Amino acid sequence: MNQRNVQHASVNYKIRASRVLVIGEDGKNLGEMNIKDALDRASEAGLDLVEVGSGKTVPVCKIMDFGKWKYDQSKKSRKKGGDQKQVVKEIKFRPNTGDNDLSYRAKNAVKFLSAGHKIKLSVRFRGREMEHMYDTGKSLLERFLALIDCPFEIDGNAVAEGNSISLMISAEKSK
Repeated sequence: MNQRNVQHASVNYKIRASRVLVIGEDGKNLGEMNIKDALDRASEAGLDLVEVGSGKTVPVCKIMDFGKWKYDQSKKSRKKGGDQKQVVKEIKFRPNTGDNDLSYRAKNAVKFLSAGHKIKLSVRFRGREMEHMYDTGKSLLERFLALIDCPFEIDGNAVAEGNSISLMISAEKSK
């Protein structure tokens, strides 16, 4: 069963079939039996009856500790997906942002890059500032990039998105 099916699995009295094929807690096939008998076997063992699949004629159910199994499945999915997460930090400024503010944000950018995060640099414009958006925005981004004192890569060109210009940078990959 995959993670989606774990959350929607039929357990104990939620199983709607009258007859089921039962697999014991040790993995042995106990055969096809009435749902009431299967539930009695599970309760005698102190476990749950969980529908794990649909057979050709009757559903397949297994006697197991459902809570423990659900926990193990979530742990496996977290372990598998843990390396895939990519954090993107955003640093925003305006065309009239002062030099001191830029240097402070550059220090934060160095921290983010050393932690392995990607950074989205955004310059936001309002009103008349938008007349010179491309010239001002690109020059401000270049000034900011000059302040960053660690190796980095620029991911693509600066992109105009509505009333802002943004640029993605990431830590330089060692060869």
